[in-house]
Amino acid sequence: MAKIIYVWLIRFFSLISKHLKVKKNLIYLMSFPKNENGLLASFIEQNPQIKVTIFYTENCQNDIKRFEEMGAEVYSITQSISFIKEAVPKCMQAKVILCDNYFPFFAGLRLHKETTIIQLWHANGAIKRFGLEDPAAMSRSYFDKMRFKQVYQHFDEYLVGSEMMGQVFQNSYGAPKESIIPIGYPRSDVYFKKDMIQQKRTNFYASFPELVGKKIILYAPTYREDKLENYPLDIKQLYENLGNDYVLIMKKHPHVVTPIVENRYEGFFYGNVFDFSIEDLLVVTDCLITDYSSIPFEFTLLDNAKKIIFYCYDQTYYEQHTGIQKDFKEWAPGVIVSSMDEVIASIKQEDQVDFTEFNQKWNTYNDGHAKKRVMAHIQNKYKDFLS
Repeated sequence: MAKIIYVWLIRFFSLISKHLKVKKNLIYLMSFPKNENGLLASFIEQNPQIKVTIFYTENCQNDIKRFEEMGAEVYSITQSISFIKEAVPKCMQAKVILCDNYFPFFAGLRLHKETTIIQLWHANGAIKRFGLEDPAAMSRSYFDKMRFKQVYQHFDEYLVGSEMMGQVFQNSYGAPKESIIPIGYPRSDVYFKKDMIQQKRTNFYASFPELVGKKIILYAPTYREDKLENYPLDIKQLYENLGNDYVLIMKKHPHVVTPIVENRYEGFFYGNVFDFSIEDLLVVTDCLITDYSSIPFEFTLLDNAKKIIFYCYDQTYYEQHTGIQKDFKEWAPGVIVSSMDEVIASIKQEDQVDFTEFNQKWNTYNDGHAKKRVMAHIQNKYKDFLS
C-alpha cells in the first residue's frame, strides 16, 4: 500500500508541475559510483550553460562531493514527501535524464514529451535475469507488475556495448528494438588505456610488494538479496592446495555493506582491499572466480585475463528464484562448476582461455572510445538549446 501511495504522490506532483517548461537541464540518477567513467564530470566541464542535478543513493555518497564542487546540485534519494516535492519539478524541467538502474520513482512521473530518459545500465552484460524475466517478479501481485512496467516504459533509450545486451533489455524490460543504441559501455574505456592500467598495477604492487610474481585469484561474487555473509568459497581448502603458487583476493559487491570474512591465512588470503576498486583488482588478476556477476564482461577485455571460473554451487536454486539467462551455458567464457574440488581442479589446469569470440558477442562496441560516443549522443539532445 505504501508503494502505491508513493507512486500516486509522484503522479500528483507531476500533474501540478505540468506548467513548468523543459529547460536545458540534465539529471543523473546515480546508484553505482563511477559507473559513467567520468562522463558526468566531462559533461559539466564542457557544457557549463547546462544545469546538472544528481539524485544519488547512499552508497554513492563518497563520490558526490566532487560533483557538488563542480557546480552540480545534489540530493539524496529518499521516499519522503520533501524529496518528491524537490525532485519532481526538477525532472519536469529536464531535457535529459540519465540513470544507471531501475528506479521506482519513474512509475509515477508524467514528463513532457521533450524529455528523454536514457538508461546507462550498471553492467556491460547480464547473466542474471531481471525485470519481466525475473521469477520473483513474475510471482508478484498484478499491481506490482503494473508498477514495474510503468518504470520500464519510461526508458526512451538504452546505451549498450553489444546487440546481445540490447536483446537482454528487449526481453527483460520489453524495450522496443529502436530504443537500443549500441554505441558502447563508457566504463569499458578504462580497459583500453595502457598507461592507466600500468599505473594501477604499479599502485597495487606498491601496497602489496609480496605479491609480485604470484598468480592472483580474484573472488568477486554477485550481490544477493539475502545479503549472504558466509561466502561458500572454502579458503582453507584453497590454501592447502594452492598456497605455494597462488594468492586469493576477495572483493565484495558495492551494495553489500556487511564486513568481509575475517582476514586469515596471511600471505595467501587478502580480504583487506577496501581501497582498491574492482578495476584496480582486475588488472592484476590471472584467474577470476565469480558466480552470476557481470564482472566477466569487463575482465575479458584485459590482456592479463587467463581464465574465469563460474562457481555456481546453487545454480538450480538461483535459476528458480532469481533467474539465469537461458543461453548462459552456450556463451559462458569459462567453466561452470558446483563444488570446491572442481574449482581447484580448474585453477590447476594451466590452459588459457581465448576470449575473442566472447568479446565479439558481448563487447562489440567497446573499443576504448565509448565515452566519447556517449557524450556526443547526449550533447546532440541539446542541439536546439546550444545552437
